[in-house]
Amino acid sequence: MSCKSLKHRFDEERKKGLTFARALDIYQDVEGSVAAHRTELEELIHSQADHDRIRHLQEHITEGERLIQEIQQLHLH
Repeated sequence: MSCKSLKHRFDEERKKGLTFARALDIYQDVEGSVAAHRTELEELIHSQADHDRIRHLQEHITEGERLIQEIQQLHLH
């Protein structure tokens, strides 16, 4: 699942009332997505792929990392 889709899912869950279990599920999904993007990025860099593809993938990684930070900063009440 893309980082953008995961961010949307996270935002929707927050509106409904995010549970710890759901936050953890989304967090793990985002971590997996970012790890896969990093692996793909390394392959693109080594194959000297198109710079636009590389930049686009870097944007996805940045978006995922922001979501990870947002989830890490949640406070339980």
